Amino acid sequence: MLRSINEYLKHAPEGGLKIQQRLGNTFYYHQQKSDETSAYIKHYISKKDEELAKTLAQKGYYTKVRPVLEKNLHALEKFVNTYDEDAIDRVYDTLMDTRRNLVNPVRISAKEQLRRWNAESYEPYEKYPENLRYETEKGEMVRSKSEVIIANILYQYRKDLLYKYERPLEVMIAGKVQTMHPDFTILNLHTGIICYWEHAGRMDDPRYSNEFVQKLNTYIENGFIPGEDVIVTYETMNHPMNIHNVKLLVKHIIEKGVTVHYRSKHLLLRP
Repeated sequence: MLRSINEYLKHAPEGGLKIQQRLGNTFYYHQQKSDETSAYIKHYISKKDEELAKTLAQKGYYTKVRPVLEKNLHALEKFVNTYDEDAIDRVYDTLMDTRRNLVNPVRISAKEQLRRWNAESYEPYEKYPENLRYETEKGEMVRSKSEVIIANILYQYRKDLLYKYERPLEVMIAGKVQTMHPDFTILNLHTGIICYWEHAGRMDDPRYSNEFVQKLNTYIENGFIPGEDVIVTYETMNHPMNIHNVKLLVKHIIEKGVTVHYRSKHLLLRP
């Protein structure tokens, strides 16, 4: 904001806006200080020059806002220079293993999240095992060529992201704890944030699309918001998945993980 204001003021006209009220009418004047006499000279601004009045009014407003922004910016810079984002995490991460296993941290660091991620094991999703026909670069079997594409692109960014295929996720459905199996569960290595990726590969099949909408609603009801916590891609027979868009979404997950800080619902690994 400060940069934009400074740029505006750099090109703003000299002087300011003087407003006078007479007999219920409003009159605008362009007021400037004389270089010779130091007295203020004002010129009437007619309706056809109303843009000048707006420009001068904006200039006056920005002139008052600028010192407020400068003060706030100075306070923010001072805060950033003294705030230690990782100090809380280090308290937990430096505990002895025997003590750490007894403690429930106020938040889980990326380091601890990765440790739990690597130590975690789960049973493969057993529904329709005959559909696991396509092999990824990681050497696992998935259910469609589109899932191969998603998996391989995620694998290309394994320095930033890790993923697990059809990892179980416990959710509440109709008041009961039930298990879903997101297509991909993705861990951001920079922040420890977890998100999910669902690919709807047969949206032109009415039964399939109805079930998928129900699945998305279940995510929402459990606090996982599509576009934020859940990445969703779609395709039909006439509109196959766009690989370029998949790459954009993967980059978005990486960038979002850098800018969005810890949120407990993301960080807690469900059993």
